[in-house]
Amino acid sequence: MRNISMFLQTGTTTSKELESNPESLGEDAHFICQERQTFGVADGVGGWAMKGIDSGIFARELMSNYLTALRSLKPKGDVNLKKILLKTHSKTVALGSSTACVVTLKRDRLCYANVGDSGFMVFRGKRLVYRSPTQHSFFNYPFSLGNWVQKGKRRASVFLGEFDVEQGDIVVAGTDGLFDNLFGSEIEEILQEHGGRSCPQALAWTIATVASMNSTSEDYDSPFAVAAESEGIEHIFFGLTRVNPSDP
Repeated sequence: MRNISMFLQTGTTTSKELESNPESLGEDAHFICQERQTFGVADGVGGWAMKGIDSGIFARELMSNYLTALRSLKPKGDVNLKKILLKTHSKTVALGSSTACVVTLKRDRLCYANVGDSGFMVFRGKRLVYRSPTQHSFFNYPFSLGNWVQKGKRRASVFLGEFDVEQGDIVVAGTDGLFDNLFGSEIEEILQEHGGRSCPQALAWTIATVASMNSTSEDYDSPFAVAAESEGIEHIFFGLTRVNPSDP
């Protein structure tokens, strides 16, 4: 990919893993289509668990359908990210919902279609130069694609964007499990510490491991916690509670 390294948050699942150990796959999924220089990440909405529905199944089916659609394109066919995303959404039958971000490299331009808070960061010279924007109704309620019980599919709002990349750029993609627990400045530090010695897979594991450690630390003010505080919300254990502005 013109020497542009692409990391995916480890812990997500590829299309090859969709039928193996479904109980352990979590709610995230991803695909990489090297021949089309395209990848995608999706994060099943956890709230479905209260209804007894594993939204990870929806996320994995969505990503698998997208990969299938890419591979069915004509050899020189254009990768229309939004059109394919909406088409694959219409073919996904599992109940549940998920965020989604699909990205393709067209010459020296990174083009993407995004729904919700999955996304990517671009690093140049080990410095953060771009982050894809999120789409949400309000704090911690990102836009999503899905199938709702007795309501079917809803009209999806897909954000399209692009960013010019250069040889040697590093693209780090992930879901909120990564970006809620790791600042861009921390990823910069990891890249600087490793230099050019590590392969993309090793760096991806390192990034994901640090994010996982941060998520269980009682002393770490995560990006999620900082954002919640700015919204007047306090994160307590696994729930959210609004803070009274008059509280000391």
